[in-house]
Amino acid sequence: MKLTKTSLNGIQFFYREGYSDIKTFIEVLSNQSYLKKGMEVLNNETWLDCGGNVGAFSLLAASKGASVITYEPDPYNCELIEKNAKLNGFQNAIKVKQAALIHDFRKETTLSIAKDGNVWRNTIMKKKSNKAIKVPCLNFDEQAVLADNCKMDIEGAEIPILTNTKSDFNKLVYEWSFDIDPSLPKIWKVLEKQKLKYRVEAPYKPIHYEERDVNMWGDNWFPPCIMVYCFKRDRT
Repeated sequence: MKLTKTSLNGIQFFYREGYSDIKTFIEVLSNQSYLKKGMEVLNNETWLDCGGNVGAFSLLAASKGASVITYEPDPYNCELIEKNAKLNGFQNAIKVKQAALIHDFRKETTLSIAKDGNVWRNTIMKKKSNKAIKVPCLNFDEQAVLADNCKMDIEGAEIPILTNTKSDFNKLVYEWSFDIDPSLPKIWKVLEKQKLKYRVEAPYKPIHYEERDVNMWGDNWFPPCIMVYCFKRDRT
């Protein structure tokens, strides 16, 4: 498999030609997709990178002085994350765990490998192709105690985790995958729970959060996913 070396915003990385790798690095390093609505990574913070993919967010966080635990079920992606961490001298800042995060206590699950090299769409939630591998699992709440902040982009597995989790963070940014489960009431329920602990920044209008009107939901317009940014409220 051919690897090409390049850099964006001062961060070096290898990517696989013909895969979604370069799109991911552009989205995260150039477009700063996880760092909107006031979300930021600061020096000496600890972060969980749930759904590491090729390590773009982990590299970004490490470049800002944070320590990161990266969870990625695809073993080939894990190899690339470790290779890119070493390339930038971040091997002590980024710890990679080859595992899928789940809300229960299963030890193993099936990872569906997306077609046409679109590894950013690999998922444990539904079959995306005929290619699949068995991967180890870790319980999210047991891992949540290891860091103060969390980025989550796990292709639909965020839905059961965020619905059931008892953990909270100083900062939480996640992608909600409507293409896995186009249920507005599910995200409304999660947002209601999160608003008790967080200041939540999300595109409420596109998901009709304020109207609570599922009849406004149209099959021809909704985005495949949205980003949600949560900031822990000051309890003093």
